[in-house]
Amino acid sequence: MKVGILAIQGDFELHKIALDKLSVDSLYVRNEKELNNCDALILPGGESTAMSLLLNKYNLFNSVKKFAQKKNLFGTCAGAILMSSNSRDSRVKNLKIIDIQTCRNAWGAQIDSFSDNIELNENLFFTKKYYATFIRGPKFSNVKKTCNIIGSYHGNPVLVRNEKHLASSFHPEIGEDLCIYKYFIKMINE
Repeated sequence: MKVGILAIQGDFELHKIALDKLSVDSLYVRNEKELNNCDALILPGGESTAMSLLLNKYNLFNSVKKFAQKKNLFGTCAGAILMSSNSRDSRVKNLKIIDIQTCRNAWGAQIDSFSDNIELNENLFFTKKYYATFIRGPKFSNVKKTCNIIGSYHGNPVLVRNEKHLASSFHPEIGEDLCIYKYFIKMINE
């Protein structure tokens, strides 16, 4: 199995470090040829408007959308915004891969970044609490029935999945707990 990490903008290096700790083969994706060598793809946090522009500039928008029809995606923060059905921001071209709405920077500006425990649904991969870091993170709303809320913070969904895809409003690449990555790897193998 090889997991690609979209590497056109954002904090893609920390995702590679997390996957390396789990001995998961990974590569940076900057073009369609690299994308086609992957079994799954992580869309990192960063700046969703810039990432949206760069997906188009590098002719990756349609390739990622087509890739997602058969393979797994994991979007963190800005990556989740791109994956959502609607971000309510005309500067972001949404991939419409996961049926949620996102509101950019809803947890506050850069200066409002914080870490706190979130509640995770219990399963073999999670403990009840997970220490999550929010950096200008989006809030999720209008989570449709095709999605399951896996994690929440003060009653707000912050980790959501559908059949193939996973979206988080926080940054799992920050910190030592790799259970979210283990869960995504399990999804790839389902």
